[in-house]
This record gives sequence, structure tokens and C-alpha cells, in this order.
Amino acid sequence: MDELSTPAVSALRQAQDTLIEHSLDRISSAHDFYRTLPEADREQIAAVARLGVTMFVDSVESPAAPSAPSQIFSVAPAALTGVITLEQTLALVRTVLDVVVDEAPQAVPEEDHDMVRIFVLSFGRDVGFAAAEVYARAAEARGAWDARLESVAVDSMLHDAPEDAATRAGTAGWNGTGPVAAVAARTTLDALGVSRLRNECRSLANDCLVSVRGDSVLIVLGGKPDDSEPPAPSPATTTAKKGAGKGAARRSRASSAELLIDQAAMQVAAGLGGSAVVGTVVPGIGHAGRSLRSALAGLRSLPGWREAPNPVHADDLLPERILAGDEFAAEQILSLVHAPLHEMGDPFESTVATYLALGRSLEATARSLFVHANTVRYRLGRVSEQVGWDATDARDGLMLHMAIIVGRLRENREI
Repeated sequence: MDELSTPAVSALRQAQDTLIEHSLDRISSAHDFYRTLPEADREQIAAVARLGVTMFVDSVESPAAPSAPSQIFSVAPAALTGVITLEQTLALVRTVLDVVVDEAPQAVPEEDHDMVRIFVLSFGRDVGFAAAEVYARAAEARGAWDARLESVAVDSMLHDAPEDAATRAGTAGWNGTGPVAAVAARTTLDALGVSRLRNECRSLANDCLVSVRGDSVLIVLGGKPDDSEPPAPSPATTTAKKGAGKGAARRSRASSAELLIDQAAMQVAAGLGGSAVVGTVVPGIGHAGRSLRSALAGLRSLPGWREAPNPVHADDLLPERILAGDEFAAEQILSLVHAPLHEMGDPFESTVATYLALGRSLEATARSLFVHANTVRYRLGRVSEQVGWDATDARDGLMLHMAIIVGRLRENREI
């Protein structure tokens, strides 16, 4: 680009203070948001404008010298990116440019007018790109910090007291009070994959925390506290339920809010591209550790059930989790399976126990209990309706058999 004449450069240098003063006046009159900012923030923006005009004149004086428009923002701290948006910053840049485009050519000889305008527009373009770069770096830094806060919150749920975990979650942006479900998955995600995952979680749930750990990811989702109609199951959720035992029957008796967050967790888990387990739905963020631990225990136990659907509920992996030494799974199977079976009374519990012990033979069970085979069928049907697991199904039979064994061991321990 051609250089300006020495008189033109001198004229611009003399007009520099006037350009700065008029630019600040135009900013104050044209932008309402600027007038509402604290004085310290207005002073920082004014400093940016002063440096911008000064650097423009410097670049005109020495066009061959390397320029770094991003240095214009060096006089303002990075925190300023959280005070005004990129759109507002670009609006301020345009305002200053308008003033310089209008007034700078009038300060130089007429033959230099067009060249000054070209200098102004070229410099303004570079400043706009520099502003976008500053905001991009700030957003990247905030994203990395937010990700760290989320990981710390998830770790707190696994290891700290519920009150501490809730506080950590609040620091990471959690503000809901509804039911919570966790997801544990074996999958590798790059930065773009993590960003997409967060966007999906936020579109499906009120709150979310994502913690990426090498080849695995932990997700905590929070739903609304109020009861509302659950959405129709997605194809991924429907497919996942096939072969997953009759845990779905028990879940169908949960509240609408619990169903909603469970379905959201299943939908997120189905899109992760790896083995995924959805933890037990819990009442709130203070209990999220229980859901996380159940999901992690399910993921560790998943090799024991090779035919398991993907994703799968942690509660459908209770037999494998018990065999793997998960104490919480033993408590869960007592609560979810054995307790309702035991409440039905001895004829039903003993019929299921005998039926399973005799290899699921109706005739052998009937002979052992001195009843008709139809009576055995009736009792097993009632158990399926009341408890939610069908003894005639191989997978459900394993769940019931394990529940009965754990129940007997617990009773013997308490004697």
C-alpha cells in the first residue's frame, strides 16, 4: 500500500486527540449499554479506543512496520470479555471507525482523502478480527475452566459427603432440584465430541455435568422437579429396553419427572458410541453419588452379561454387580425385588423359589408343593404383575433367584 505524504501524517498526528475525543463522545451517545456500565469498565473501554486511534496513526506513519491489532485490547483485562459481548465490542469498533472515516480525511490534504479512508477501513478490518480472536481465547479458557469445575463436582459426588457434592455441583452451574440420573460409558471423545455431548445433554435435561476421563465419560443429568407427562420413548430407548429384564415394569411406576430424566439419560447414553450404563434415578443432586456409583459398578460388571442391550440400566445388572462384590447392588436387589416378593406372602415366594430351584419345571414344582400345575402358573403370573420380573424368563429368573438367595443370607445373618 502506498505511503501518505509527510504533511498528511503530521496532520493526522495533530488531529489524533480530537479523533479520540469525538470517538468517545459518539460511543457514549450511541450505545445505551455503555452508559450503564460501571465507571471502571467505561474507563477500560475508553483506553482501548484511545490506543486504537493511536495505533492507527502509527500504522499510517510506518505502513511497512509489522502491526499487531490485538495489542489494542492489551490495556483491558480478559475479564472485560465477560462484561460486554463480542457483538457489543464490534459495535464499539464500528462507531470509532465511523468517526475516523468521517473526520480523518478532513484533516489531511484533499489528494490524500481516499488513501486515508482505505487505511482506516483496512485497519478496522484487522481490529475486528483481533476482537474475535480475543473473545475466542476467552471462551476457550472459560470452557476449560468450566470443564474442570464439572470434573471436580463429579469427583466430589463419588467421594465426598452429599452436602459437599451439592455445593460443588452448584459451583459448576447446577441449579435444579429435580431427580437425577447418571451415565457411565466407555468411549473416547475429542474436543468437538465433548462439545456436542454437552449441547445434547443441555437440550434434553435442565442441568448437566460432563466429566471426560481418557477412554471413559461420566455424565450427570438433572430433570424438572414437577410432574409432567413423559415423552414418547425414542427409538434408541425402545431398543435398549428389549432383553433388559422387567426393570422397565418397575420404572413405569415411577413419577413422571423420574421417567423423563431416565429417558433423557438413555437417549444420551445411546448416542455415545460405546458401552454405556444408566444409573439409578435418585431424588436430587445430593444423592447423585449413588446413581454414579451404580452406573460405574454396572459398567465394570457389564462383561458378565454379554447379551446385555446397549445402553442398559444399572438395575438390570444387579446379579452381575452382586457377584462382582457391589454392596449397593445387594441392597438394591433386596429393596427392588426381594422386598415386594416377600410382601406377597409365603405361597408366592416359596413357589418362585421352588420353581427356580427345580430348573423352571411346572410339573416338578407342582409335585413338590402338592398343588396343581395351574396353581403354579397363577402364582408365577401374579408375581410377574406385582414384582415386575417374570420367573419363566431366563434373565428375570436369574434376577429373582439372586434376590431370594441374598434375602435368605440376610435373614440368616440377622438371626
